[in-house]
Amino acid sequence: MSRAVSSGLMAILLATAMSGPALAQAPPARPAVTAPNYTFDSTVALLLFYVRPDKVADFEAVVGRLAQALDASTDPARRQQAAAWRMLRSSEPARDAVVYVFLLDPVVPNADYDPVRILSESLPTEVQPLYDKLKASVIRVERMALTKLR
Repeated sequence: MSRAVSSGLMAILLATAMSGPALAQAPPARPAVTAPNYTFDSTVALLLFYVRPDKVADFEAVVGRLAQALDASTDPARRQQAAAWRMLRSSEPARDAVVYVFLLDPVVPNADYDPVRILSESLPTEVQPLYDKLKASVIRVERMALTKLR
């Protein structure tokens, strides 16, 4: 079930990023073959979440559980991720969304940063309602691998 939920979120987020907020309402029946992955080949990365202004509390509740799951993990890779994962909210107004930035610096090599996968590992009985809140709050997600210039 956790793999299906995670794959479903990735498919929804890809479809939403490619065609705007309209597709965020209805998940596809099957995961897209080209669903984004949440691993990075770079040393620094960003995940940008564009959140509906009326769903900020729901999104932040999910992010809070994600942070708790990372902090409580006994997995060495997840512990490294927790130490280098900054979760930020833009203090500048956006047009139709509140922007959240997940700064990953440094990226843990070969680690998966998929929030739903992390939640399903740590909180399997809570993952479905958390996923539902996440899906309802997110307009789109952008993924960006970065290269340090200096």
